[in-house]
Amino acid sequence: MNRGNDHRSGIVRSLSYLVRLPVLTLLVVLEPVIAFACAAIALLGLLTTIFFKVIAAPHFPTLTMLSISLGFVVALVLYEGAIRLLSD
Repeated sequence: MNRGNDHRSGIVRSLSYLVRLPVLTLLVVLEPVIAFACAAIALLGLLTTIFFKVIAAPHFPTLTMLSISLGFVVALVLYEGAIRLLSD
């Protein structure tokens, strides 16, 4: 019985590699573009928020803009975490 479980576990491990490798390859290839885009949008959002706060724009959604910028930073961290998780 133990031999059958070892065989199944080997098949599952091989299938996980077959799925994981193309996904990891795609994530690694797109990483520079995604990292640049997320970081640029987060930085521009933060600078825009600071600018509009300094000039005291009356109806500017400061908290919303800060939340969106923070969301892009979190998305970048999760993206890099996914790469690290799949590369192990």
